[in-house]
Formats: sequence, structure tokens, C-alpha cells
Amino acid sequence: MTTYTIAVLVTCHNRKEKTVVALQTMFESLDCLNLKQENDVKAMVFLTDDGCTDGTSDAVQSRFPTRSIKIIQGDGHLFWAGGMRLAWKAALKENVKWDFFLLMNDDTCFCKNAFEELLTTHHYAVSQYGRAGIYAGIISSFDGKEITYGGKVYSRGLFGKSVSIKPNGRPQACQMTNANILLVSSNVADELGILDGHYRHSCADWAYGIEASRKGFPVFVTGSVCGYCDNDHDTEEMEKQKFKQMAINERRSYFQSPLHSTKDILYFMRKYNKWKYPFVILARTLNIYLPSLYYALNSKRAK
Repeated sequence: MTTYTIAVLVTCHNRKEKTVVALQTMFESLDCLNLKQENDVKAMVFLTDDGCTDGTSDAVQSRFPTRSIKIIQGDGHLFWAGGMRLAWKAALKENVKWDFFLLMNDDTCFCKNAFEELLTTHHYAVSQYGRAGIYAGIISSFDGKEITYGGKVYSRGLFGKSVSIKPNGRPQACQMTNANILLVSSNVADELGILDGHYRHSCADWAYGIEASRKGFPVFVTGSVCGYCDNDHDTEEMEKQKFKQMAINERRSYFQSPLHSTKDILYFMRKYNKWKYPFVILARTLNIYLPSLYYALNSKRAK
């Protein structure tokens, strides 16, 4: 019998319906795994309620009265990385020897086979590399037409963009990880700790995957799709039109906000892509003061 204990980490802010559905699909996937007699996987959820005003905590407690869920209250200013760190710290305070930490987004729906895929990837890593690592579940759009999150590799050279890895039926090594569904082995967490405290919202999950790889841990994506989540970011064309209509002060405020923080991305670049650091500063500056020029140059770069 395979026996594991998993601390499930999630943070939320005023997305009650999505949060409940995400947790429901996660529990369904866990139950599917445990229906197999050789498995006994126990999970406890640590949910950061980051200042929700829509009754998320009450809805979660009402919907899952028999599940092990601990709700931690935030102040509404933690954002994603801060909320995940708070949940992780709460898990570490429990008198439990966790085998894994499962980071999940509250807008991601799990496939029924998600836990099976994650553990299959874990067993592959251990068999091939002799140690456990971190494993990103590949995520597709709800219509199945696009791989939206999971793991990424750089496409080419100095100016190459990172591209999502498509599933091919077996685990694949990656360079960057998304934490929509991300399974972190305890030995990785013991060495790396929790998400880097320099990040307030973005880049923290990318950095964790890169740091794990640098320390020699296997970092993989799953062989198959593990969940569904649409890419809710603006396309380049949508962003271009929006930015061109903004005043300079509005564009400056946009990049100062935690959701689009220049501080997060510059810290990430300074630590992991130093050669790109000045280009990012230049790009952000152009995007604020000369957005038409920025998008013209960016379009040529993409060709």
C-alpha cells in the first residue's frame, strides 16, 4: 500500500464559486486515487482567506464539512505569493511529517487522474534520479485547445521566450514551473524552504522550480493534462490597445500594483537572468512612456 500525507496549499480572494469548485475537483481526484486499494493518501487543506468579503470561508466550511481544512485569515494585502507563504507556514506548524506540499490555484479544476499523474511522475523521478523533486501538472484551457500552464522551457537563445511544454504521455524535464497544480516533495522543501519572501504576487512559482533545478532536484511536468484553467491574461493586442489609451500616470500605476509588479519581475531577472535585467528595465520604461514603440519592437523580436 502506498501511504502519503499531503499538505494542500491555496490562497483566495473573493472568488467563492471558483474556490469551491477547485477544492471539489481536487478532493474528487484524491478520492479516485484512494479508491485503488494500494493507496492511502491523506490530505489536509491550508486555505488562506486573504480578506474575502464574499463569504468564501463560510462556503468552503459548509461545502466540505467532513474534509480536513484549516482556514488562515489574511489582511487582504497578501496577494498570491504572500497568501501561499502564510498557508505553507501554517502547514509547517502542524505536528505532521508531510510527504508532499501541493500548491494549487483556486481557479484551477483538477482532472480525475491528477493525483495519479503527479505520483507517477514522482515515482519516475525517484527511479531515474534517485531522489524526489517537484512536479508541475500540465494545465489546459477548458476547451482543451491550448496548454495554458504547467512547465516551461526557453525556446531559443538570448532573446527566446519561455514556451509551455505539451504533454507527450511521459514526464518531461522543465526549467520553470507554474503552481496551478504543483507537487513539492518534502526533501525539496526541507532544503529550499517555502516561496521566496521577496515576491508579493508573481514569479514566486517560476523561481521555486528554477531554484530546485539548480540544487539538483528533478523538476518535471506530468505526462498528461492534470487540470483545466483558462489563460485570463490579456493578449498582446488587447494589452497594446489598453496601454495606448492610458495616460502615463495610469501606466506607471499599473506596473506599481502588486498584480503587475515591476519589483517582482526585476528581482526574478536579477537573480536568474542577469543578462536580461537591463532589457526588462528598458522594456518597462518604454511600455510606460512610449508604448507604441515598445510593441513595435516587441513584434519584430517575436518574428
